[in-house]
Amino acid sequence: MHDDIIKKIRQFNRYYTVWLNVMNKGYLGTDFSWTESRVLFEIYLYPGITATELCGHLNMDKSHISRILSKLEKQGYLTRELILGSKGLKKLWLTEAGKREAQQIDKSGDKQILDKLKNMDGETRSKLCEAMAFIEKTLREHDQKGIEK
Repeated sequence: MHDDIIKKIRQFNRYYTVWLNVMNKGYLGTDFSWTESRVLFEIYLYPGITATELCGHLNMDKSHISRILSKLEKQGYLTRELILGSKGLKKLWLTEAGKREAQQIDKSGDKQILDKLKNMDGETRSKLCEAMAFIEKTLREHDQKGIEK
């Protein structure tokens, strides 16, 4: 693979994470980091998910997820429910406070993108979305091929 391709992809990744403002402590005006927000939001999207499934969805290691879950649980944003007969496996559920936080993250995320794209013309927005869809489709297909080998 050409070094130029690697440099371009890494440059885009650096730019995009800054553009999304994920590097700051309080993501989208919350008290959460980007990672904590994402974990909370994933549980919101998949109520009853297990920590193991969450690790798979987010491609994160178990110890990092465990620390985040413990923090969210102590703050009253989630509860864990033992799955009977599972040798300790637990389902994760957001509390009402957790659901409110996840909904606020969702709403703030929409507003963030709206604000960033509001001065972009419709044709350019459409091309941007098409390019993003192409990137996602290409990466997903490549990931599937890697799994099938």
